[in-house]
Amino acid sequence: MSNSFLASLGVLSLDSFGSIQNSIHQMGSFPDSDELRLKELHSFYNSELFERFIPNMEKYVIDHQLGGFMTSIDITNGRQVNSNKSAWYEGRGMWTYSFLYNNLKKNPKYLEVARRSKDFILKHLPKDNKFFTSAYDKEGRPLTGPGDIYSSLFVAEGLAEYAKASGDKQYFVLAKKIILACLDRYDSPDYDYYVAYLNPGATKILGPRVLGHWMVFLRTATQILENGPDVEMEKLVDRCLDACLNHHLNPQYQLFNEVLHHDFTRPENSYKDFAYTGHGIEMCWMLHFEAARRKDKLLFDRISEVFKRHVSVAHDHVYGGYFRSLDHVDNNTWKVDKVLWLQEEVLIGSLFMAEHTGDVWAKKLFNETLEYVRQSFVKPGNLFWASAGNRSLQDYAKVRAEHYHHPRHLMLNLLALKRMIKRNGKPSGLFG
Repeated sequence: MSNSFLASLGVLSLDSFGSIQNSIHQMGSFPDSDELRLKELHSFYNSELFERFIPNMEKYVIDHQLGGFMTSIDITNGRQVNSNKSAWYEGRGMWTYSFLYNNLKKNPKYLEVARRSKDFILKHLPKDNKFFTSAYDKEGRPLTGPGDIYSSLFVAEGLAEYAKASGDKQYFVLAKKIILACLDRYDSPDYDYYVAYLNPGATKILGPRVLGHWMVFLRTATQILENGPDVEMEKLVDRCLDACLNHHLNPQYQLFNEVLHHDFTRPENSYKDFAYTGHGIEMCWMLHFEAARRKDKLLFDRISEVFKRHVSVAHDHVYGGYFRSLDHVDNNTWKVDKVLWLQEEVLIGSLFMAEHTGDVWAKKLFNETLEYVRQSFVKPGNLFWASAGNRSLQDYAKVRAEHYHHPRHLMLNLLALKRMIKRNGKPSGLFG
């Protein structure tokens, strides 16, 4: 995607976001020159990953006998609620342990966990272009029929990262084959996907274009590109950027609409004003990562403004944190539950901005969000952080060990902090 193309998109004025800076107060301190603060943050992240998450995964979640992950545990005591497994969680878990091995600690135990998950799920590799079955029992007997596109894309993401860890290129080949098969189905005008779980009551759209789909396509393809050039993956990434910035981003209110018609026109039903802010914020840091890979400052700055817009709109000014779903923009109708993964996407995006630009707004956002998460989701005595809860987090979900979004946040930010400490807190200078 060329700079001239991006220039045609326009860039929102920083002045338009002045109210955002006023609404986000600083919790703690995160100045450029304070190396101690960065080291304290590094210590916190390192402890949460290696002293809480990894040991409790080892003890309560990993199936050491048959391979795979059994995430339905009571996070207050480790009791297993059921031993079922899913393609989503196998792909995600395979990615987590492969990424951990590739980037933070080459412990052969981590690679073995990923390998056993890979062996478990590939026994169920569809023989045609169908998606992976959604759910299995502990032994691998299917509990449902074919799943959705995410089942296959998460397996592909896990396989691509495992290929890096193992050095076995056949899994790159298989990952790409799965991705392109998913893309072929997604491009079919009769592609069947119903987003009712995001916006109940909406009329089903045949062959929808879905922001969440582009998001996972983008993340999976860009990680493959980190391993070397690939024409097909480059084309896919360009398509993802074009779809997000030229179509899903609503020009009227500068939020991503989650669902469009197959031809990218906006629906006339309730999806027309549906902005799933959780995916919007998550998409932004993935676009930021791609802008950094390309060393494209114009794209990076453009995404920074979109990120700021989404964070401002989704902010809960009463209890703190961020809402995941704006069901109707004009009516200002929200789902007001809180999910951990969204708060962690804010943390990834804000730290990445701070690392590369030194942006003061991003630093304040990071400090406030981390403080909110530590006070609300990190419950004393629990084995894992709470994955979700009501608006105030007085009531929260006690069954689920979150083994993808959470460790991804810990690992990506731990790596960012290592880089920042190495530069004594100075911006990266990536863009000169």
